[in-house]
Amino acid sequence: MGELNDDLRRCLADARVGADETERAVCSCEQGRTRETKRVLLRQRQHLLDEVHDMQHGIDAIDHMLHRMSDEGAGRRGIVR
Repeated sequence: MGELNDDLRRCLADARVGADETERAVCSCEQGRTRETKRVLLRQRQHLLDEVHDMQHGIDAIDHMLHRMSDEGAGRRGIVR
């Protein structure tokens, strides 16, 4: 069980889970309460996924503006696209 707990701690640190939540998850794992441990993992996974989606929205907005600016610049130079 020690290796699993070490791996769990590393996973939670990589996923930026706070110290209190990490201790709760590791304690649950040690006590065999895997559902509770999985709940912590799934909650953080959703949080990280939400962040990815937010970042993707920002990237898409920038890409859109870059595309529009390229089109307008090409139009001013008389270049047809």
